[in-house]
Amino acid sequence: MRSLFEPFMAWLSPTPPGVRRLGNGEMLLASVQNGAIIAQTFDISLSHAEFVKRDLGNLPEGAWVGTIRKNGRQVVAVNSRTFYGNQLPAPQEVQDAVKANFC
Repeated sequence: MRSLFEPFMAWLSPTPPGVRRLGNGEMLLASVQNGAIIAQTFDISLSHAEFVKRDLGNLPEGAWVGTIRKNGRQVVAVNSRTFYGNQLPAPQEVQDAVKANFC
């Protein structure tokens, strides 16, 4: 029953300035460096490699790239298998940057 009320409750809850609200199940590709989102796209048909090539040229030293997804109320960043060889949750500093920018 709770899922019927989620859209209404999300509409009622305030979104902090500068934070983008994601819908349940919505995904995007993003790159994070030094606690900031440096590139993002909602075109999830791109591979992570193509996303980096188009938006950044090369992945900058110390930057992270992966997928951001909202599942229920949780926004999670997941590593790019192409760049990291796994699809595990991103490091905590990346999770913190993502949660500061998306809800």
